[in-house]
Amino acid sequence: MSNLSEPTMDGEEGCVEHFAEIARTLINDWPRFSPMLEPGAANRGIAAFKAELRSRAFADFCVDYAEKAICTDGLTVDYYIGSTVVEIAMNLRDPNSEFERSILKCMMAMGNLHAVTRLVFLAKPGARARCNTPTRKALAAWAEREQGLVVDVIEFGPTSEGILDTNDE
Repeated sequence: MSNLSEPTMDGEEGCVEHFAEIARTLINDWPRFSPMLEPGAANRGIAAFKAELRSRAFADFCVDYAEKAICTDGLTVDYYIGSTVVEIAMNLRDPNSEFERSILKCMMAMGNLHAVTRLVFLAKPGARARCNTPTRKALAAWAEREQGLVVDVIEFGPTSEGILDTNDE
Protein backbone atom coordinates (compact mmCIF):
# COMPACT_ATOMS: atom_id res chain seq x y z
CA MET A 1 0.00 0.00 0.00
CA SER A 2 1.07 3.57 -0.56
CA ASN A 3 2.36 5.69 2.27
CA LEU A 4 1.15 8.91 0.63
CA SER A 5 -1.43 11.13 2.29
CA GLU A 6 -4.97 10.41 1.27
CA PRO A 7 -6.68 13.04 -0.88
CA THR A 8 -8.52 15.58 1.20
CA MET A 9 -10.91 17.38 -1.21
CA ASP A 10 -14.25 15.62 -1.69
CA GLY A 11 -12.62 12.18 -1.69
CA GLU A 12 -10.25 10.82 -4.27
CA GLU A 13 -12.54 11.35 -7.26
CA GLY A 14 -13.12 14.99 -6.30
CA CYS A 15 -9.41 15.47 -5.77
CA VAL A 16 -8.57 14.11 -9.23
CA GLU A 17 -11.29 16.23 -10.82
CA HIS A 18 -10.01 19.31 -8.97
CA PHE A 19 -6.49 18.53 -10.21
CA ALA A 20 -7.79 18.32 -13.79
CA GLU A 21 -9.49 21.69 -13.30
CA ILE A 22 -6.20 23.20 -12.07
CA ALA A 23 -4.57 21.94 -15.27
CA ARG A 24 -7.38 23.34 -17.45
CA THR A 25 -7.13 26.73 -15.75
CA LEU A 26 -3.38 26.77 -16.19
CA ILE A 27 -3.68 25.96 -19.88
CA ASN A 28 -6.23 28.71 -20.39
CA ASP A 29 -4.07 31.20 -18.45
CA TRP A 30 -0.70 30.09 -19.80
CA PRO A 31 0.86 32.47 -22.28
CA ARG A 32 2.06 30.76 -25.40
CA PHE A 33 5.06 28.62 -24.67
CA SER A 34 8.29 30.18 -25.93
CA PRO A 35 8.39 30.01 -29.72
CA MET A 36 8.56 26.29 -30.26
CA LEU A 37 10.16 26.39 -33.64
CA GLU A 38 13.55 24.92 -32.82
CA PRO A 39 14.03 21.27 -31.78
CA GLY A 40 13.62 20.73 -28.06
CA ALA A 41 11.69 23.94 -27.43
CA ALA A 42 8.36 22.13 -27.05
CA ASN A 43 9.83 19.81 -24.44
CA ARG A 44 11.14 22.80 -22.49
CA GLY A 45 7.73 24.48 -22.69
CA ILE A 46 5.95 21.37 -21.46
CA ALA A 47 8.51 20.99 -18.65
CA ALA A 48 7.78 24.58 -17.58
CA PHE A 49 4.06 23.87 -17.79
CA LYS A 50 4.45 20.77 -15.60
CA ALA A 51 6.50 22.73 -13.05
CA GLU A 52 3.82 25.41 -12.80
CA LEU A 53 1.08 22.77 -12.57
CA ARG A 54 2.96 21.06 -9.74
CA SER A 55 3.28 24.38 -7.91
CA ARG A 56 -0.41 25.23 -8.30
CA ALA A 57 -1.52 21.74 -7.27
CA PHE A 58 0.69 21.87 -4.17
CA ALA A 59 -0.75 25.28 -3.27
CA ASP A 60 -4.28 23.83 -3.42
CA PHE A 61 -3.68 20.41 -1.84
CA CYS A 62 -0.76 21.14 0.52
CA VAL A 63 0.57 17.74 -0.55
CA ASP A 64 3.01 17.07 -3.37
CA TYR A 65 1.51 14.26 -5.43
CA ALA A 66 3.97 14.78 -8.31
CA GLU A 67 6.72 12.54 -9.68
CA LYS A 68 6.09 9.55 -7.44
CA ALA A 69 8.27 6.48 -7.79
CA ILE A 70 5.74 3.70 -7.43
CA CYS A 71 7.79 0.89 -8.94
CA THR A 72 10.85 -0.73 -7.40
CA ASP A 73 12.94 0.20 -10.43
CA GLY A 74 12.40 3.90 -9.71
CA LEU A 75 9.91 4.39 -12.54
CA THR A 76 7.82 7.45 -11.77
CA VAL A 77 4.35 8.61 -12.63
CA ASP A 78 3.43 12.25 -13.10
CA TYR A 79 0.94 12.25 -10.18
CA TYR A 80 -0.24 9.64 -7.70
CA ILE A 81 -3.39 10.79 -5.91
CA GLY A 82 -4.79 8.18 -3.54
CA SER A 83 -5.09 5.13 -5.78
CA THR A 84 -5.24 7.14 -9.03
CA VAL A 85 -2.28 7.72 -11.31
CA VAL A 86 -2.58 10.91 -13.39
CA GLU A 87 -0.35 11.31 -16.40
CA ILE A 88 0.06 14.60 -18.28
CA ALA A 89 0.00 13.13 -21.78
CA MET A 90 0.10 15.93 -24.31
CA ASN A 91 1.05 13.59 -27.13
CA LEU A 92 -1.39 10.79 -26.32
CA ARG A 93 -3.03 11.16 -29.71
CA ASP A 94 0.27 10.29 -31.41
CA PRO A 95 0.93 6.64 -32.28
CA ASN A 96 4.16 6.45 -30.22
CA SER A 97 2.82 7.83 -26.97
CA GLU A 98 3.04 6.89 -23.34
CA PHE A 99 -0.30 5.05 -23.26
CA GLU A 100 1.08 1.53 -23.14
CA ARG A 101 4.04 2.51 -20.94
CA SER A 102 1.77 4.13 -18.36
CA ILE A 103 -0.49 1.08 -18.16
CA LEU A 104 2.57 -1.10 -17.69
CA LYS A 105 3.90 1.18 -14.91
CA CYS A 106 0.56 0.94 -13.12
CA MET A 107 0.56 -2.85 -13.40
CA MET A 108 4.13 -2.95 -12.07
CA ALA A 109 3.12 -0.69 -9.18
CA MET A 110 0.26 -3.06 -8.36
CA GLY A 111 2.79 -5.89 -8.32
CA ASN A 112 4.74 -3.85 -5.75
CA LEU A 113 1.65 -3.60 -3.53
CA HIS A 114 0.75 -0.01 -4.39
CA ALA A 115 -2.97 0.62 -4.49
CA VAL A 116 -3.64 1.67 -8.09
CA THR A 117 -7.21 1.41 -9.33
CA ARG A 118 -7.38 4.13 -11.96
CA LEU A 119 -5.13 5.67 -14.59
CA VAL A 120 -6.17 9.09 -15.90
CA PHE A 121 -4.55 10.73 -18.88
CA LEU A 122 -4.89 14.52 -19.18
CA ALA A 123 -4.44 15.12 -22.89
CA LYS A 124 -5.08 17.28 -25.92
CA PRO A 125 -8.26 16.98 -27.97
CA GLY A 126 -8.14 13.91 -30.19
CA ALA A 127 -6.56 11.70 -27.55
CA ARG A 128 -9.78 9.91 -26.62
CA ALA A 129 -10.41 8.98 -30.26
CA ARG A 130 -6.83 7.76 -30.60
CA CYS A 131 -7.28 5.60 -27.50
CA ASN A 132 -10.43 4.14 -29.00
CA THR A 133 -8.40 2.09 -31.50
CA PRO A 134 -8.76 -1.69 -31.24
CA THR A 135 -5.27 -2.26 -29.83
CA ARG A 136 -5.52 0.39 -27.12
CA LYS A 137 -9.09 -0.60 -26.23
CA ALA A 138 -7.97 -4.23 -25.91
CA LEU A 139 -5.04 -3.26 -23.69
CA ALA A 140 -7.21 -1.12 -21.41
CA ALA A 141 -9.85 -3.87 -21.23
CA TRP A 142 -7.17 -6.43 -20.37
CA ALA A 143 -5.75 -4.21 -17.59
CA GLU A 144 -9.24 -3.77 -16.13
CA ARG A 145 -10.15 -7.45 -16.43
CA GLU A 146 -6.87 -8.77 -15.03
CA GLN A 147 -6.03 -6.16 -12.40
CA GLY A 148 -9.06 -3.90 -12.01
CA LEU A 149 -7.23 -0.90 -13.51
CA VAL A 150 -9.68 1.58 -15.07
CA VAL A 151 -8.14 3.76 -17.79
CA ASP A 152 -9.70 7.19 -18.48
CA VAL A 153 -8.81 10.04 -20.82
CA ILE A 154 -9.73 13.63 -19.97
CA GLU A 155 -9.21 15.97 -22.89
CA PHE A 156 -8.42 19.63 -22.56
CA GLY A 157 -10.74 21.92 -24.49
CA PRO A 158 -10.10 23.43 -27.89
CA THR A 159 -8.61 26.59 -26.35
CA SER A 160 -5.68 24.58 -25.08
CA GLU A 161 -5.18 22.92 -28.45
CA GLY A 162 -3.85 26.12 -29.99
CA ILE A 163 -1.55 26.74 -27.06
CA LEU A 164 -0.02 23.29 -26.75
CA ASP A 165 -0.07 22.01 -30.32
CA THR A 166 3.38 21.57 -31.79
CA ASN A 167 5.04 19.09 -34.08
CA ASP A 168 7.96 18.62 -31.70
CA GLU A 169 6.48 16.84 -28.71
